[in-house]
Amino acid sequence: MNYLLYQSFSTRVFGGLAPLFFMFNSIQLFGLVLLGGLAAGEISRRLVALPRTTGYVLFGLLVGQSGLNWVTLLHIESAQLFIDLALGLILFELGYLVPRSASQDGLNRLLAGCVLSLLAGVTLLLIFIYWGFSTGSALFAAALCVATSPAITIATCSDVGAKGERTGLLYTMVAINGAVAFAAVVLLVTFLVDTEPMSGLARISSALGSIVGSIVLGGACAGLVLLGADRLDKQAEHQHLLILGTIVLGVGTAIYLGISVFLPMLIFGILVSTIDRERKVIAIRIASDARVFLVITFVLAGAALDIAYLRDYWLEAVLIAAVRFAGQLLAILLWRKSIGLTARESFFLSLGLQPMSSIALVLLVNTQMLYSGMDPDLVGMLMATILLMQLFGPLATQTAIRGFGEATRLIPSVKAGVPAKNIGGTS
Repeated sequence: MNYLLYQSFSTRVFGGLAPLFFMFNSIQLFGLVLLGGLAAGEISRRLVALPRTTGYVLFGLLVGQSGLNWVTLLHIESAQLFIDLALGLILFELGYLVPRSASQDGLNRLLAGCVLSLLAGVTLLLIFIYWGFSTGSALFAAALCVATSPAITIATCSDVGAKGERTGLLYTMVAINGAVAFAAVVLLVTFLVDTEPMSGLARISSALGSIVGSIVLGGACAGLVLLGADRLDKQAEHQHLLILGTIVLGVGTAIYLGISVFLPMLIFGILVSTIDRERKVIAIRIASDARVFLVITFVLAGAALDIAYLRDYWLEAVLIAAVRFAGQLLAILLWRKSIGLTARESFFLSLGLQPMSSIALVLLVNTQMLYSGMDPDLVGMLMATILLMQLFGPLATQTAIRGFGEATRLIPSVKAGVPAKNIGGTS
């Protein structure tokens, strides 16, 4: 829809108010995103008992390129630094939420997570190759689809008051999936990018250097926060400033060094949680202390996604989601005894891993800028799948937590005045 058609449409629908919508500056749009996202999230939760994150994404679709186009791609690009910081904070919290466990239990969970990522990745790789995509592109697409959304997991678990061992296991699997996916993308992108002639060994060395750099940067961030927390004592406002400042510095350093922005922040959170046995660090909770980052992330992700991709590639998106779920479920069933799960709990854990990450969207767009040979159909399928799982993934995670029996909050009945039973939701 070009500008003139859109202006005519807006004038017919909104009458004399239409010109006001063309006067939005960036600060007004920021307020619109926050307030609109808040309202959409509450409507989603209170009226239809869906997770708030679903409402955030739907509002993003409404005001983005799929709807009214108030939030344009230019606005999203100008907010990229804010998005990177928000994702850094989300990944730090995910790492921090991974529970400590005995050495043998930890090893079993690590192996189960690696098998889960590998088996899901292989099943996805096979379907992309079957559709005729090149091996390199298929490997990249499969790696991208392995990651589960940390933001949806954290937000949904917070909204339903998820507490318990199975929730901790879910966080662990999401963290392992993310680490494997981010490392795989770093490795594969060096082979996809064709701007400089390099030998295979040089490309592998470059990728491994980036991964090692991410580990070192994550360790440096953890050391800074642990030292600072020891000096600040348990003063939440000061410690939150310390953590946020470290994330800003870490993200900026990763961009400066040209390494992954996401892997260091995940390692940062895991190291702080593991080393800080006395719990001197008071972590920022993005679902409460910094929900502004969460709302912005989901609304802008919805605004960046074009629903036309889902219209054109809905069948492929459904098939990718189904194959992904089957691979994850098979891996968990194979390893369920080593991590102490029943068959029923294995199903719910697999269900909880369904949300696709907004980070996948960022990685896909960044790779498109570097690699001109990405098949448009593959991009369309991935975009459609990300959107599909952004919409339905939160409900899958909410269902999984309720299935575990670890949701501690109530969902008010949709029928007015009738209190609901404790079935694991939240108000």
